[in-house]
Amino acid sequence: MRAPWAIVCDFDGTALVDDLGDRVAFRFAGEAHYRAAEEAYRAGGHSFGALLSRIFAPITAPPEEIATFARAHGVLRPGFLRFLEACRAGGRPFLIVSSGLDAYIEPVLDALPPHLRGHIEVRANRARISPAGTEVSFHGEDCGFCGFCKGNVVRELQEAGHKVVVCGDGTGDRHAADAADAVFARRGSSLARYCAERRIAHHLFDTFDEVMASFPI
Repeated sequence: MRAPWAIVCDFDGTALVDDLGDRVAFRFAGEAHYRAAEEAYRAGGHSFGALLSRIFAPITAPPEEIATFARAHGVLRPGFLRFLEACRAGGRPFLIVSSGLDAYIEPVLDALPPHLRGHIEVRANRARISPAGTEVSFHGEDCGFCGFCKGNVVRELQEAGHKVVVCGDGTGDRHAADAADAVFARRGSSLARYCAERRIAHHLFDTFDEVMASFPI
């Protein structure tokens, strides 16, 4: 018998209504620093993984301060909790897979009801924060495009016998979408444009209630 569907869900801009990583970088590293690093990346000066390292490198704030900020500004997308509860009740594994940092992702998720938090597995990059700055340790293999490759997570789950649904919005979700059995792309996102250009079958969504309405069974 085939194992149940598994869900691979992006965090910033997908599970959340906006990009909390950007907010953290603006607040604790400075918007000017962020913009300069992003411009260098767009000009081909470094890889996406290097961009993430550069963006967060100046942060020296205590982890508790970052966690407090994250909890105050991390707003879940409508329907997320209902979708998560449905996946828990149906025995579907639910993974938050992000190229962001555990320093702000974990505090938001840890505020969820314990039975829901316990159903989430987090795959994210790790932040080691010190008075000298923040060092980013990447989770898994860096494909040179994603920071760490979400496509590898999808294939790992498939090899374990699952079909995989990917929910995402950004550049870092592309390799996951390439490998997935079903894709939900946030309406108007770069992932939606990528799927349309590559003719990858996908559903558009703004809320997770829409995901549940057309979830593949």
